[in-house]
Amino acid sequence: MKLKILLLKTLKIFLQTLNSIPKFLSSPIAKTLVYANVFIAICSLAQVFVTYLVFFIPLDFKNSSYLLFVLLSTYLQYNVQRGYMLNPSNQFTERSQWLAKHRKTLLISVGLCLIVVLFLCNNLSYLSIGIMVGAELISTFYYLPPFNFRKYGYLKPVLISAIWVISCGLVPLIENNLLTENAVWFLVSQFCFITTLCILFDVKDAEEDYLNGINTYANAFGIKAIKSICIALMFAYFLCYLFFNRPTLSVLLMTGITSIITIVSVLLTNEKKHSFYYYLWIDGLMIVQAFVFLFFIPNTYIF
Repeated sequence: MKLKILLLKTLKIFLQTLNSIPKFLSSPIAKTLVYANVFIAICSLAQVFVTYLVFFIPLDFKNSSYLLFVLLSTYLQYNVQRGYMLNPSNQFTERSQWLAKHRKTLLISVGLCLIVVLFLCNNLSYLSIGIMVGAELISTFYYLPPFNFRKYGYLKPVLISAIWVISCGLVPLIENNLLTENAVWFLVSQFCFITTLCILFDVKDAEEDYLNGINTYANAFGIKAIKSICIALMFAYFLCYLFFNRPTLSVLLMTGITSIITIVSVLLTNEKKHSFYYYLWIDGLMIVQAFVFLFFIPNTYIF
């Protein structure tokens, strides 16, 4: 009887949540999270936190400063990119109009972020600064001519995921002298995970990319094929993490749960999904991974 009541309450909460989703998607909070690139910045924070958890990196002043560095630099880079990519062809979209309305606030926040990011560079080694400058240049060349790496559709998800793994995984390991041959398996595992999410975004952009003459995996092979690619990448993610860490029950559960949630998301993805599904849920899987790892990894040392 108690179990039945619990299941009914859970079902009621689930239905209430589903009913509230459309209202939330049209709310100012959701638009700020997506259009101002606040949510993706939080995702970057979560990914650094995953690295800290896995390698038991303590949250001292230096490592906490790097969390803030990644959060602000992601916010800075994405907002500069989105602002640059505004043009007459998309000026009437909801996102463009929102950005135009909040232009002054965004410019001030970007300026303040730049100042803080430059100040936080004092806490990084010269090697890490060089790596991050390189990653930032590639991120900038992603949308700036004459390079405009974005037009190379097959390269796009690989390039983006590499930058994320460098920023959120490689640099924290370098800064804490934890980069070993074995740690490379963790970086490869994360690369497979992030690449999966990036490829899924090709589904959202399939029509726009086709009209712009950009060949992506979605346009070249079809949605069913890229779903198979994504599932294969998630199996690679799972196996690479097992090569990195011995397969204890906790390791199997946390990588298995992350893989299953991501694979289910892959199967549910289609071109008819609301764009916020990608910006809040697909990107949000990076936060989901952080919470799953936090639950299964003993974290007394990190705090």
